[in-house]
Amino acid sequence: MKIPYKKEWHLFEREDYANYLFVTATWEAYPILGPKWGFKTPRYLGAEYINSACNLFALKGETDEANKFNFGLLLKKPILWDDVHLLNVNNSNKLFDFGRKTLLRDSTKLSDEKLANIVDEFNGWQIAVHEPRGMMWMLETPDNIVTEYLMKYLSLQKIQVNAKTSFSEAFQMLIAVAKPSLWSEERMNLAKIGLINNRKKRNIALGIHARKSEWLEYGLQGKILDLQYFTKELEKIMSEDPRKVIKNIKQEFTSLKKKQLEIQREYKINSVHKRVFKIVRDSNYARLYSKYSQFFGYYAMEGVYSEIGKRAGLSLEQIRFLGHDDFRRVLIEKKDFSQVTLERMKYSLHITDGKGHTEYFFGDEARKVRARMKFKEIEHKLSDEGNNTLRGQSAYNGKVQGRVKVINLITELGKIHHGNILVSHMTNPDIVPAMKMARAIVTDLGGITCHAAIVARELKKPCIIGTKIATKVLKDGDMIEVDADNGIVRIIK
Repeated sequence: MKIPYKKEWHLFEREDYANYLFVTATWEAYPILGPKWGFKTPRYLGAEYINSACNLFALKGETDEANKFNFGLLLKKPILWDDVHLLNVNNSNKLFDFGRKTLLRDSTKLSDEKLANIVDEFNGWQIAVHEPRGMMWMLETPDNIVTEYLMKYLSLQKIQVNAKTSFSEAFQMLIAVAKPSLWSEERMNLAKIGLINNRKKRNIALGIHARKSEWLEYGLQGKILDLQYFTKELEKIMSEDPRKVIKNIKQEFTSLKKKQLEIQREYKINSVHKRVFKIVRDSNYARLYSKYSQFFGYYAMEGVYSEIGKRAGLSLEQIRFLGHDDFRRVLIEKKDFSQVTLERMKYSLHITDGKGHTEYFFGDEARKVRARMKFKEIEHKLSDEGNNTLRGQSAYNGKVQGRVKVINLITELGKIHHGNILVSHMTNPDIVPAMKMARAIVTDLGGITCHAAIVARELKKPCIIGTKIATKVLKDGDMIEVDADNGIVRIIK
């Protein structure tokens, strides 16, 4: 592979944990599939791993060109966006089906060839649900192109039509998904169990529910929710009244749809921008739903991966650092990847050339390759309002005060207590428990389709995303005010 060292690369996302299972196959397929759906994508893509943390990058010129083209499709050819979101949801349903079938398999009785075939099939479905969300993700990470455009549009409309609702509140309402997520559905199902009067039957139903839902926080690192977790959640629902919980969830989405129509009329939003807002809502739903189908797939595949690990002398975490095309080398060719995977976790790179080829580097070789590459780093700067003020994009309104807890990894969840402010690079399903306990949420990165924004709206927690520097400026124990009505974080002391 000829790496374009002379061109500038764009480092557009830092993840505190990612692995090869999640990135390699999808990164390789993205430049190929995007154009097939009518979109533009960067040709060269890469990832850098430092002790399992991950930096994602692409050529800046190619990324800018692709974003300009894909943004234009929002206004000129929105049907392409509709098609890709429908495809994403349909593929996610198929991945859920694949996962359920995989859970029924006894991996210990399968041949090496059969295990390799299952891995190949899973990677195919993973690509099918990962790639369709890529175009909106690149538009919003880290430059929030769609967010900035729609906020500007609403601010101008507010002046022209003299709307009473603030453009920030209007924006949040118009991008909110008016149908329940998997978490809302799980909560409603738990509330229905609470309606069972017979205690023995209720406990049996709770046990079945716990087994079906234990994967919801599996994410990339394999957390399993136990019966005790669901028992405590049911106790909370029982104290609130299960009937009221079910009624409130249903009414919430009905009221949201009504409010969206009212805002569209109040702001006199034209048909073109109604379509754009719908695309964003569809993207928000498809993004979260497809991610959870992917995580369910990892959960379902754990038995397969563990069996491969036993045969190859690799831990489950080492398996997570095999590239998508390494599994046949391990199973069929009997290649030893025990040292390679450890090196990949410690420091490695992989770069795809847009033609279905990926090259891997680790250790000193990776450092030499990285040193030759020119990067445009994510810009970090304080708000013009002073050294004690950060500014970002409001994802859900509200104003609260609390002490900071910086949490990026699943191992840091124990730090947070009820009433703390969660500060994170970019939230993911692994730290949903911290989001539930937090009084408010603040992130460095993310746009309107990011995980933090979607979940905060569902949890009704004040949330500010895209501050760029929150985790660099704020420390555990800092007292801050989160003014999500205005997108401002103030350091009190």
